[in-house]
Formats: sequence, C-alpha cells, structure tokens
Amino acid sequence: MENTIELVRIPLRNIIVDSDEKSDLINILGLSDFYSLKPSNLNYIPITVISKKNNQFHLIKGLDIYEALLHSNKEWAWALRINSSNEEQYVYELSLKKNKLNICTLGEREFEAVFEYLQQKEKKLSTILVEKLVAEYGNDPNRRFWSSLEILTEFKCGITKLKIPLLSEYFHASPDLTSLKPITPIIINNASEEELFKQIQRLKIEPDNTKLRKVDTIELVRSVASFSDRIYWSSSNHIIKAKVGVSKSLWEILSIGFAFEPAPTPSPNTSRFLLNLLSVKQLREEAISRSISFDGLKKDQLVDLLSTN
Repeated sequence: MENTIELVRIPLRNIIVDSDEKSDLINILGLSDFYSLKPSNLNYIPITVISKKNNQFHLIKGLDIYEALLHSNKEWAWALRINSSNEEQYVYELSLKKNKLNICTLGEREFEAVFEYLQQKEKKLSTILVEKLVAEYGNDPNRRFWSSLEILTEFKCGITKLKIPLLSEYFHASPDLTSLKPITPIIINNASEEELFKQIQRLKIEPDNTKLRKVDTIELVRSVASFSDRIYWSSSNHIIKAKVGVSKSLWEILSIGFAFEPAPTPSPNTSRFLLNLLSVKQLREEAISRSISFDGLKKDQLVDLLSTN
C-alpha cells in the first residue's frame, strides 16, 4: 500500500507554483539570510507539495519558504509530499478549503458556539442575536430536517436573506428525512397562532418547497389569525380574497397541511363576510325572513342593513 505522505528532499526546479497566496517579502528576505549562512542549510519546516506527472510537484503550502530558498540560490527543499491527486482531508487540514458544517446535525452547544464564533469573526454577522437564535433553533427537533439555511431568517434574530450567502460558506443543510412524519392537516378556521406556525414550519421542511421558505411565517400567521371571518372560510378562494398573504400558487403548497371546517351560519345572519357571499335575491329573502324593509336597496346597502340589524 502506497504511503499517503512522505518527507523527501526535492529539487526546487521541479516545483510548480500557481497559488493565489500572497508572499511576505520581509519574511522571505529574513529566511533567505538563514539559508545563506551555510551551504548545507535548508528549511527545518517542510513545505507541502502534491505529486504530479513527470516528477513535478505542486506547491500547496509554504510559499515564503520556497521563495526564500530560491532567493538564497538553494537547489533543494525539504518537503512533505502528498501522494494523491484527489481532494481528500488535507485540503481541510491545510485550510485550502472550508469544511462546511451540516446545520442539521449540530448539537445545541455546538450550534451556540459556532454562531458566537461567527459573530466575532465576520463583521457582517456581528448583529446576530445569538441568545435568541439559540433559544429558537438550538434545540429545535425539526432542525435535523432542514433542507435550506433560509429558515434562519424566520425569527428575526439578526439574520436576513442578504446574510445567507455568507452563512453558506460555513454551513450546508443535508437533512435525514427517513424519520420525518407525514403531514396531518389541521383546521385552518380555528387553529391557534402556535398551531398555524408549527404547521407552516413543518411544510417548509418538505423538499423542493423553496417558494414557501421565502415566506415570513410569523407575518403570515399573524395575518391569518387576526382575520376574524376565517371561522367561516370554506374554500381556498376565501383565503386568497382575504389578502392575508396567500396567493393561488402559495396555497397549492399549503393546501396539504390545512382543511376547512367552517362555523355554522349565525342566526340571524349578521356576518358581513357570509352576507357578501349571497346573491341579491338571497339577501332579500334574508331581509323578508327578518321583517326588514329593503325597497330600492342595492347589494352593498342590503349587506350593511342585514349586518347591523
């Protein structure tokens, strides 16, 4: 079996340098003085290279040392040679590539520690409300099902959609959906704000629900819950016309999570919502049944009359 790494002495002329890393001139000149003290002096700390074809080596770590050796007219360098052309763990060990964390599998303590670290490290993330973020998501059992980082914007914890690209440099979302329970519809007419919120959050977990993840759940839930006439909703048309933030296309996504069970029509019917669903003929019949005079009144006037008498 071939060794993954070897400590070898290699000729400088065989090293290929195409790194974007910036060298430190002062450090290079200082090291060059050490290497020039004696003809036999070489680098104590090996540079790191990857074996290429035709006895060539790609430099991936130690640019200053390499350039100092060249400046002091050395022909050789001590090198840690990686005998692999594949991107394996060395790219992370040498910080050549960021090792993204799966936000779905982070423990609560890790979740808190990572966001505290990012708050200090990244200026654009300094406004994160870590304590609030951890309270909402640190121990959230649904986090293991996340398939998008955009859910982090939900609770107004200092994370906006503009910050998601930066966070995606550190995190990815790879959920395990094997234990995800099927969606059970709830009655939209009388569900509490908490029940509505949990159901929408559950729907957001579903794969390919990108459009729903762009919706502010808190704002949507508050709009729906504050609409007093929702107790009479019996179809998606009622929701869409109520202008609570649900479009026809959005309802197609939400519909699997909700069912209708409208409250009975009050007697007498003074619900402006229900009265508006009636035709002029039906409104007149309602007025007659309640001995209310309606001569010459149009539909809007009939609705006003019946809703206040």
